Amino acid sequence: MTTLVTGATGFLGGHLVAALRERGDQIRALARTPAAAERLGVEVVAGDITDGDAVRRAVAGCDQVFHLAGVVSHDQRDLARMRAVNVGATRALLTAVDPGTRVVHVSSVAAVGPAPSRTARANEEQPFPTTIAGLPYATTKREGELVALAAAANGVDVVIANPAFLLGPGDVHRVSTWPIDAYLSGKLRVRTAGGLAFADARDIAAGLVLLNEQGRAGERTLLASSEGNLSWQEFFALVGQVSGKKRLMVSLPARVAALGSRIVPSPVSAGEIRAAGHWWFYDGAKAERELGFRCRPIAETVADTIADHRA
Repeated sequence: MTTLVTGATGFLGGHLVAALRERGDQIRALARTPAAAERLGVEVVAGDITDGDAVRRAVAGCDQVFHLAGVVSHDQRDLARMRAVNVGATRALLTAVDPGTRVVHVSSVAAVGPAPSRTARANEEQPFPTTIAGLPYATTKREGELVALAAAANGVDVVIANPAFLLGPGDVHRVSTWPIDAYLSGKLRVRTAGGLAFADARDIAAGLVLLNEQGRAGERTLLASSEGNLSWQEFFALVGQVSGKKRLMVSLPARVAALGSRIVPSPVSAGEIRAAGHWWFYDGAKAERELGFRCRPIAETVADTIADHRA
């Protein structure tokens, strides 16, 4: 079985390649930096995800495709690049796959949008909230999902995964686990209201394999757990408890913190602060019920992330 992974050299991609290797797949990666992909021990097709010719070469003869490649940014200046990758490249890939190829389109819980309140939990049926139309990452991930749903309606065997926000070891570039890094280094001393649904990248990789094997075409599935829904106050308290470094943090309204980040140097951009002020909390019951998906305890994930950063 030949399986293509886009984004194989990323945080989640590395864990997914390991899970697929354990399953016995012959793995191919589309990569802008072939050397990084070669270190994973996979077949490499050199090229950018926005290059149609490279995409066609990569998908040719594949039985399965896991589409992870994407751009993450909360800066409006990156909107065009995010649309090119998160939307345009998704369309090109789904057009290029051979008939009958199963595609797991890895979206994000951001494409579902935040829950309406701290006590609510968004699920697969939640309409995309108009209140966050100005958040570029969530907007482009939602647009990419719509492309995948349209392809499914036209007969492409594509399932949609909506993973929670990733923690765990292996985030070499600190793209996802930077809040822990910033807290441990003492660079982050301000928090807002709001919170995120966190999950271990290793568990999400296992969930993608389950979704590939059992998911229904044309449906989205949230890969999240109830224990992972943490307010920023709860999250940083947990990081402090596990690490043994309890730092004083100041709570500010998101709007005030965003304005302050433009004046005082901050590890967090104004766009990131605006996004962080929402309640990104989710109900993962569908994945638990239909796939048998489970997440390890969040404290264990935080401990492993901290150990990885320290190492």
